[in-house]
Amino acid sequence: MISSKTYIALTKFVVVGGLSFIIDMGFYYVFSQITMTFIAKALGVGVATLFNYKCNKYWTWESKKSKTQLFKPSETLKKYLVLYTLSGLINVISNEFFLHSLPDWELQLNMVQSPLLTMGLFAVKFDKLAAVLGATALGMGINFLGQKLWVFVKTHDGPVGNNA
Repeated sequence: MISSKTYIALTKFVVVGGLSFIIDMGFYYVFSQITMTFIAKALGVGVATLFNYKCNKYWTWESKKSKTQLFKPSETLKKYLVLYTLSGLINVISNEFFLHSLPDWELQLNMVQSPLLTMGLFAVKFDKLAAVLGATALGMGINFLGQKLWVFVKTHDGPVGNNA
């Protein structure tokens, strides 16, 4: 059974993750139009990671800021960067795997007034959407467990990250 504290942390983590997903997907879609997909995905993951760290540190895991170490990276940040480097690589690699394993379909929403008049309202590449969703789900699982069990481990004085 999941504890209420873990449930609340998981809920906050999912909200932050959802927002990070939107950031990741936005960068991925924009930059995949002008560069290789693995570069676009790496950019999306990088920007979303920075956002995710700040939100999870101070909201999900309720770590406090310290005024004494403004410019020195904390142990928490170092662990977070190791975790996100690992999960980011897994995210990029699994995205490429899914992208090349899935059929190259396009999901379209069209409005048809008559056989001669059709207006395309919406279109998205199914393989890109499914690849991003699959890679994100895999990364989210790794990140939640890594943050809960390693990065933001609570001590008797509060979260480990209190000093950064």
